[in-house]
Amino acid sequence: MPREPRVELSLSRVTPEIDDELELSEALFSGDFTGVRAGAVEISASRITNSRFTGATLTRLRMTDVVVDDVDFSGSDLESAILTRVAFKNCRLSGVLLPQARLRDVSFVECRLDEANLRMVKAERILFKSVDLHEADLLSAELLAARFFDCNLNGAQFSQALLPEARLHGSSLLDIKGAEYLRHVVIDSTQILPLALPVFAGLDIHVEDERD
Repeated sequence: MPREPRVELSLSRVTPEIDDELELSEALFSGDFTGVRAGAVEISASRITNSRFTGATLTRLRMTDVVVDDVDFSGSDLESAILTRVAFKNCRLSGVLLPQARLRDVSFVECRLDEANLRMVKAERILFKSVDLHEADLLSAELLAARFFDCNLNGAQFSQALLPEARLHGSSLLDIKGAEYLRHVVIDSTQILPLALPVFAGLDIHVEDERD
């Protein structure tokens, strides 16, 4: 399971200007940053609450020991982000772009990541709990010891993904793509049939009762 962010309870409230190479530490902030564009922003030991980053471009974002609560990142571009000990709670990241991100000890709880681009993400100790990931794209993602608990994974893309020791308990697995790449994952007994069908499809196995 992911390690918790190291964040003090008492933080100084700030109103930051999000621009290139911003460094922000031990801060509490919220605001509307819709459409903001910046690169190499670094945030540490902080809390972000009740904010909007809809359609923002924050390439090479780095966050360490950050709690993100009730924040909207829908349609934002976070390519090549580096996130360490970050907790997302009740956040919306629909259609977020996170290709080639590096995630360690990151949790998403009661969030939306539907249609998210998670291609070639590399993650270690990542938790998705009660998260909507339908039609998320995890092509060539490498997720070590990932946990997908009670998530909507319907239609998600797992082609060429590596998920050693991943657990998918309670998650919906209808119509997932690349199911044959889910080697070494652990599922519960209720998921056998929903997962078997896309695995058969990926391996081009047909079920027919009639014999010619």
